[in-house]
Amino acid sequence: MESTGQTATPLMTEEAVGEAFVHALADRNVGRLQACLHPDVLLRALVPPGFQESEGLEAVIARLESWFGAAESIELLKKDIYHVSNRLHIRYRFGEHYSDGDSEIIEQDAYCYVHQGQIATIDVLCSGHLPMPGNAAVDIHHYDAGELGCGSGLPQEFRRQIGAVPIGSVLEVVARDPAAKEDLPSLARLLGHQVLSVKTSPDGTTVVAVQRGR
Repeated sequence: MESTGQTATPLMTEEAVGEAFVHALADRNVGRLQACLHPDVLLRALVPPGFQESEGLEAVIARLESWFGAAESIELLKKDIYHVSNRLHIRYRFGEHYSDGDSEIIEQDAYCYVHQGQIATIDVLCSGHLPMPGNAAVDIHHYDAGELGCGSGLPQEFRRQIGAVPIGSVLEVVARDPAAKEDLPSLARLLGHQVLSVKTSPDGTTVVAVQRGR
């Protein structure tokens, strides 16, 4: 057989694919991300708003852009890439910097199957967008829910109150409904905020301190 003078491009090792994926994600380079991902890639993610799933190259790229597109710049703070049996584990921590001067930190663990040099499935566990340690002093805001309960409008009012404080600030909610001790922290985490403390007084009053995420 006559040689054409061309040789096939060798496939990257799975670790190299993981490395390329992390840097492409931090740089938000769509072309390099596409090269890392299989055309039929499946993404399943557990993020603070809840479970998300996307299938296909275009849908997965759009999902990743929705997570990181708002930041003005992204700084790669830490990465670890290694195998857990036949799955590639990619852990990365980003510092996200915004045009208004705010900064946040986010960490994700991705467990991937790699097929012929491209990531075919990604299962992601995400910390959510959290205030960057070392930022300016945190403002504390207070909200007394009075007799409002979890079955009578407190969840809706909490959403409104936490949405009114600046990102990174703390909202202390005083509630008299016994269910608030369990329900408010769960709601706060589901919305992507960080629960700092839950305290119950002898009189049954519960104080929940929540730091607002993005």
